Amino acid sequence: MKNFKFKQNDWCFCEFKLQQIRRMEGDKVTEVSDGYFSLSSSDLSDRSYPIETKYKLISDEVQHWNDEIHELDNCGLNYPDIHRRLIEMWCEMCENADNHDKLQDLYNKLAGFGNAIVKKVKDLGFDRIDGVRLFRR
Repeated sequence: MKNFKFKQNDWCFCEFKLQQIRRMEGDKVTEVSDGYFSLSSSDLSDRSYPIETKYKLISDEVQHWNDEIHELDNCGLNYPDIHRRLIEMWCEMCENADNHDKLQDLYNKLAGFGNAIVKKVKDLGFDRIDGVRLFRR
């Protein structure tokens, strides 16, 4: 894991979103905010990356898949665990942002994850049997 130096009020990417650092304890980022919501923890540093184009591009791609999954017409999805996995994948991609071959493999892994979810939900398109809806929306 890279160790970036941040200060309070710096902007960064945290959990693939542009966020402002609202609180720090020593070198640890402990609270960030996007202006609407705040996220706090004892240490968010392992999920905080500086504003650089490479991290922006990775964040945009992960955000695309996050949006795609949330737009699916199936409220029965396990969004908390899916979101947690997207964050894990995003962190791994950011850690490998300078390794083109590894990063490309991780982009493919992300696309595979997103496509598998989309496909599975679409395969459940038989949501009515004999006029009865099987899944709530």
